[in-house]
Amino acid sequence: MPLSPSPPAFSRSLEAFKRQLSSRDAEAFEFATFKGLRNAIDKIQNEQAHRRGYRNLNKIRPFLDFLQQYARVIEQFVSAKPDFLAFIWGPMKLCLQVASRLSDAFDSLLDAYARIGESLPVLAAVDTLFSSRGEDHVNQILANIYEDILKFHSRAVIFFKQRTWTIAFKTAFRSFSDLYGDVVKNLQRSKELLIQTASVWHFQEAQDERVRISKEFEARNYRDDQHRKSFVVDWLSHVSCQNQHKELRREQLLYPESTRWIFSTAQVSEWYRESETNSPILWISGIPGAGKTFIFSSIVDDIRERLPESEVIYFYCRYDDPLKRTFSGIVRCLIAQLLAHNPACSQYLYDEIIGRVSRPSDSTNELCTEMLEKVALHHEHLFIGFDGLDECEEQERRQTFLMIHGLLRASKTKGNIRIFLTSRRKEKDIDISLRSASRLDIRPHHLKKDIESYVRVRTLDLSKKFSIVPERQKIMIADIARRSQGW
Repeated sequence: MPLSPSPPAFSRSLEAFKRQLSSRDAEAFEFATFKGLRNAIDKIQNEQAHRRGYRNLNKIRPFLDFLQQYARVIEQFVSAKPDFLAFIWGPMKLCLQVASRLSDAFDSLLDAYARIGESLPVLAAVDTLFSSRGEDHVNQILANIYEDILKFHSRAVIFFKQRTWTIAFKTAFRSFSDLYGDVVKNLQRSKELLIQTASVWHFQEAQDERVRISKEFEARNYRDDQHRKSFVVDWLSHVSCQNQHKELRREQLLYPESTRWIFSTAQVSEWYRESETNSPILWISGIPGAGKTFIFSSIVDDIRERLPESEVIYFYCRYDDPLKRTFSGIVRCLIAQLLAHNPACSQYLYDEIIGRVSRPSDSTNELCTEMLEKVALHHEHLFIGFDGLDECEEQERRQTFLMIHGLLRASKTKGNIRIFLTSRRKEKDIDISLRSASRLDIRPHHLKKDIESYVRVRTLDLSKKFSIVPERQKIMIADIARRSQGW
């Protein structure tokens, strides 16, 4: 017979867990069942057997056995609502399904469940426990176990719901210990409290200890994470291209029709369409002042708008800025952007940078190239742009092209990396390095609409100042555009 209606400790834990979820996941979990979880596990097992990648799912049997036993206990003795248990079955099902896409991640998740399972108490003779330990104490221990299981799944769901979780896992092999270290300690403490005859004072001390363990665990993980990120960013000491891109965007908004012609050209359309016959490199060339940098910034923004699931990183070269005309400046800036997009890869970058102490023969540029390639290859779709590569010295360009072609060779099977760049014409080394690229050479006829757009906006500004009538405005626009001859 139930001993307590609507236990508040369970409700508080569940509400805290729901706040960490998206509304979509919360709705999906609400109706999850143990049968649905078992069916999902059987399906994963069958799929793995089909591709001969069978993993040892028996590792989670103790955890599943406990959950069934636990479900019966809280249904019978604690008057727990059905959705309390649904929020155990649903997250576990989701985590197993997502992790099964990557065998190493799946093995690590199974190991995590095995470690948690080993820490759980045996809930035998529960009616005896209630009478010998006291209703309130046993209820609280059961609520603690519920809170700990939800805490693990809260962290696991957040990790697996990251769009780039595979990058974090592949670049720095994870055991998921940072998801459950405190959970295991607290579960072991609950196990001890069920076995021991604890006084009220002892029990309260254990509750305080739970809070302390979790706070220290989370604070330590946060400190370690912040230290790694700060160390990597300081080591990169990169120049940022963000402000320049923002400034170009602001100017672009003044002339919204400019550069749009580029996206209707055959070269750009074919480059966007991933195909074995299409080159992964788009090269836009033109004379100085042809608007290459504006076009480049438009492509960056178009990729973000057109392909939101993709990532784009870029670099603006400048001959008059020593930090923006070297290979070192380029590769460090690109790594920093990948880190900003995927903070979880900081562990890998940190380990590699620290590890270079043991291999002093490696140059810093070689290390940066290795790190960029490793992180880049684990993206589903990654675009990398270089504006004004001709503004770097030839030696710096040579290293950049070696990096570009190395990335494309490494990603040839997956085809997940595409390159776009701009430069002036008639740079022999660039012509040779990009002989297989899809090339668009900017000509006067391409820029006719851009010039008309610019003249139109400027003429309207002058008209407000000098009260120029519309008919005169049209004449001015046509005359100036004609005189420019596309330049």
